[in-house]
Order: sequence, then C-alpha cells, then structure tokens
Amino acid sequence: MLDKSFRKGVTALTSSEMGTEAVVPLLYDLVMMQRPRRILEIGGGVSSLYLLKGLADCDAAIEDERSRSHKKEKNSRGVYGSLMNRSYYDAPSLGARMHMIDNFSHPGTTANKVTQIARDLGLDGPLVVHEGDFNGFAEKLPKEDIPFDMVWFDCGQIENFQHFRNHFWPLVNKNGGLILMHSLATNFHGQMFLAELKLDQATNLFKEFEMMTLMEPHKLMQNSITCIRLTGELHTQIHTVRP
Repeated sequence: MLDKSFRKGVTALTSSEMGTEAVVPLLYDLVMMQRPRRILEIGGGVSSLYLLKGLADCDAAIEDERSRSHKKEKNSRGVYGSLMNRSYYDAPSLGARMHMIDNFSHPGTTANKVTQIARDLGLDGPLVVHEGDFNGFAEKLPKEDIPFDMVWFDCGQIENFQHFRNHFWPLVNKNGGLILMHSLATNFHGQMFLAELKLDQATNLFKEFEMMTLMEPHKLMQNSITCIRLTGELHTQIHTVRP
C-alpha cells in the first residue's frame, strides 16, 4: 500500500507546479480497482511511481487472493471467498507492463528521475521509458503490448489532444479500457476538447464511451481529471440478481 517508505521514496519527484498531489493517489486506487496489465503514460513524473506501485501491489494481491481462492475466511487483501470471481483467478495471468513517453523538456519536469527512483524502490520491472515527443510515437509502440488497459495523459494543448484522440485512443482496450486526462475542465483548449467529446458522445458515438470529470475547485490550474471508459466492445456478465 502507500506506506511511509513509498511516500518518502517519491519525495524527489514531487513538484508543486505539476498539481498532481490529489490525483496520483487516485491513479493508484484506480489501478488497484481496475487491475490493468498494460498501462501507457504520456507525460511522466511522480504519477509514474504511483502507477508502478499500483501494478506491483496488484501482482501481490492477485497472488495472495489466488492462493486463498478456495478458503472462506477473509484474506489479507480484504476479499472474501464468497465475493471472488473464480473465472478471474483461473484466467492466465499477463505480466504487467507500463510504457512512459516524455521528452523531458518541461522546465519543472521530474520525469528524468523516474527510472532511477523506480529502480531504488524495486518498482522498475514493468517500466519501459521512451524519450521523445509523443506526436508520431503511436506506431512505434510494441504491438504485443496493445491494447492498453489504462492511459494517463498529462501534457499538451488542443493540437496535442486531437493527435492523442486520433492516434492513441484507438490503442486503448474497447472492453472497458480507461483514459485518464489531467486538467481539461478549466483550460480553454481543454474545454474545447471536452465539448467535442460530449457532442460525439451525445450523437454518433453514444455507445463507444462513458465520461466523467472530477474537479479540484480550490485550484486555478492542474485542477481536474477526466475519466473516459471505452465501451465499444464491452463484455459484461451478470453475477447476482437482487430484488
């Protein structure tokens, strides 16, 4: 979990200019909840370590839960035997992988420290760092790691948002894959992009994705996260029926 040793270890990556102090624990929780196996991060920093920590803790949880899957007592990760989806644990496990793209050009960047600190914390196993501009990079990502189950996007202006949508959005798992975008809600270009998404969702793409934006009203900038869940090929099951 997010214990003191982890928080201390990522101190060097913490930057007040990046405004992710509330978002990064949420990213960790979403990883623990969604349990993605393939993550793409565009714009690295302290968020990278929280995502990697989530992947590591997911692996530990899966191993622990699988070993206890036929026991009735509560296991150490808080899942009761009667709540376990046995088909989830019976399915082959896919090793975690996280690709980070960053050109390290932002004046306040901490992305250039990610690799070393991840190594120091023993979290670097799944990490693949790509130094460069994300524009035009989509086709360079390894095909074996596509589709991505989760994407964290934290950079750019309107032209970058459009490039992301045209070239990276198609790489996300349409069966519930998550796209998480930082600070769109009170940014002029961000609002334009959100308006376009809302229009598409309300018309020709209403079955393709769900969307919600969470605000940090006490901040002028870096103050929101938009969560987009792709549903174009969503496969769901009914596990319970309650009156």
